[in-house]
Amino acid sequence: MKKLLVLAGVLVAALVLVTVAGSWMEPRHVVLRTRRFAASPERVWTALLSIRQLPFDRSDLKEMERAPDKDRVPASIEVLGSPVRIEAPIAHPPAELLVKTTEEGLAYSGTWRFTLSPENDYTRVAVTEDAEIHSRPLRFVVGHVLGEDVLIEGVFRALTRKLSEAPRTMGGD
Repeated sequence: MKKLLVLAGVLVAALVLVTVAGSWMEPRHVVLRTRRFAASPERVWTALLSIRQLPFDRSDLKEMERAPDKDRVPASIEVLGSPVRIEAPIAHPPAELLVKTTEEGLAYSGTWRFTLSPENDYTRVAVTEDAEIHSRPLRFVVGHVLGEDVLIEGVFRALTRKLSEAPRTMGGD
């Protein structure tokens, strides 16, 4: 019983330290990352819109070229299994997309601007995250453990997976 109380005390102390450290950190951060993909801007755009969970991509969404969804931004994304409503005030296929969270009271909210630029046979994707982390413990974890670019790197991983999949047709091939 004594060991259990000591363990509980250590866990509470760690949470308090993480919360205090997070309270000293700035809630707002801006991160810019770029990556090149060996695909056309149109194909990268379609792959980007097929990602329903950020940063976790659903592997069951293999149909990248379905006409009804090709240029439509989803109404929500799933982050860590929880749906988060988003909107896209700027969508210029296949060059620019601005996605922003629309819910109040989220622990992590902001805007993500995706800019696609053709470079020979490649497409350069630049993602700018302008976000606020309202939760103090999450601020510390993102800033010092996961890295401020954790969501952007998740998007890049999901895009890589989507672009490596063979596109399916609606004919049931």
